[in-house]
Amino acid sequence: PALIEAVALATAWLDHHRDRVNALNVFPVPDGDTGTNMALTMRAALNAAGEDGAPAGGAGEIARRIAYGSLMGARGNSGVILSQIFRGFAAAIKDVDEIDGRDIAHALTGARELAYKAVMKPVEGTMLTVIRVAAERAEGVATRTPSLSAVLAAAVKGASEALATTPDLLDILRQAGVVDAGGQGVVHILEGMERYARGETDLVELSEQAVPETTPLGGEMAFLDQVEELHNDDAFGYCTNFMVFGENIAFDRCRAEIAAMGQSAVIVGDECVLKVHIHTQNPGLVLDYALSLGSLDQIKIDNMQQQTRTLGAQRERTRDKIDSAVVVEQPSGPAILAVAAGEGIGRALRSLGATGLIRGGQTMNPSTEELLRAVEDCASDEVILLPNNKNILLAANQVPGLTDRQVRIVPTTSLPQALAALAALNTDAGLEANVRAMTAAGACVRTVELTRAVRDVEIGGIQVARGQVIGLVDDELAAAGDDELTVARETLTKADAIKAELVTIFAGEGVTDEDVERVAAMARAMSSDAEVEVHPGGQPHYRFIIAVE
Repeated sequence: PALIEAVALATAWLDHHRDRVNALNVFPVPDGDTGTNMALTMRAALNAAGEDGAPAGGAGEIARRIAYGSLMGARGNSGVILSQIFRGFAAAIKDVDEIDGRDIAHALTGARELAYKAVMKPVEGTMLTVIRVAAERAEGVATRTPSLSAVLAAAVKGASEALATTPDLLDILRQAGVVDAGGQGVVHILEGMERYARGETDLVELSEQAVPETTPLGGEMAFLDQVEELHNDDAFGYCTNFMVFGENIAFDRCRAEIAAMGQSAVIVGDECVLKVHIHTQNPGLVLDYALSLGSLDQIKIDNMQQQTRTLGAQRERTRDKIDSAVVVEQPSGPAILAVAAGEGIGRALRSLGATGLIRGGQTMNPSTEELLRAVEDCASDEVILLPNNKNILLAANQVPGLTDRQVRIVPTTSLPQALAALAALNTDAGLEANVRAMTAAGACVRTVELTRAVRDVEIGGIQVARGQVIGLVDDELAAAGDDELTVARETLTKADAIKAELVTIFAGEGVTDEDVERVAAMARAMSSDAEVEVHPGGQPHYRFIIAVE
């Protein structure tokens, strides 16, 4: 179908420019991942559309599958906003079989409206501005012609012009000398669709870019430590995953009936499509019922008893690693899931009460579906999720609406905030009381990060040369220079470390013991009253992450 082919080319075109979008990082740090996040979100959308043998359907049905796939596969803030763009796009053409330029213009208007609603405080100079202007230009041309290529050409032109204005609308972009990365991604997506409309369908192919190592994308069961104490050998059954495509599905009733056939069920969708994950002793019974609702696709059944035996043999050598979602359930109280970027960080989070770890961080943001799977693998019906990165927060916020479990988000955007939040955890308190206490505690800590600049830039009056050490305080550039110790001292000073009671230093991968001791000694000298702790964090990109409390 035309819409699938257009999205396929848009996905390939964005993927072709992924590194260019990644490079549009405001700060000159080596963790730009907007292009990767948007490209992987597009791939998930394309896969859900059923590029290989999915049930046939009109443009409206295909758009619904694209929207669902983009939501479940959304990575990072840009990916979540992109998923809302597709959701609005799909809602606007839900009854359309074949699309023309007028339908595309209407869909882009729907995309614009939902994208703005998805953000608590919409900011101009971002991908929102780009999709807004693209929709306005498309609507203008659609009043004169139904030509698909003409309308998409107008959308691309408007998007490109809006992108060029983003530095005028956001001062931080102007200082960094870049346009908005998410907006650039939107331009490339529209360019790909417009190229399809012009008949240029053989320009690029999807690269072999690997999915970042977060939670596995497949049907693998998350590793449960001490699993024999949680389930008896016969309780595992089969992890059953599939999609149902039908018409007028009574979603609430069908979800309840499928959920009654097993455990750990997560069933999402609408009146036309269901995505089902369930642990059951009889997958045939579940599939027979699903067939009564419509046609099935993407069926995957795993023997969890066999998986558990295999994984159990790996327990000792994987205990301190975060290869996937590592869940260590506690006897009572809410499960605490935390995103961790390194093994040392994972150990620190576990020591303070995290019952589950999800591998992720900068350049490896877990998708909405991966976060959801980690939630569903918890034994507790109450789950507190700590994203620990501002670029994972939006994806995390989608999870509570996709599960029947009581999921609360403590909006931590850094490792130091997570540590402070976990220190406030009281297993005897209720869910809401813990969320309030943990949120308040996380907001009281300062986060210091040290890395090396990947380009020349001047931000906030601070001149940075490529290769220099730079220091950030709460995601704001604080210092730059050639000597790491000098930059560390200046950055910690701006974080009020002289008044600190506790300074916790996490050393990144590849940092020598000598460098760690130099920074730790300097921190001790800054404040004789502060306790200074040092841990091997193992995080990529950042040589040091330091919590100042």
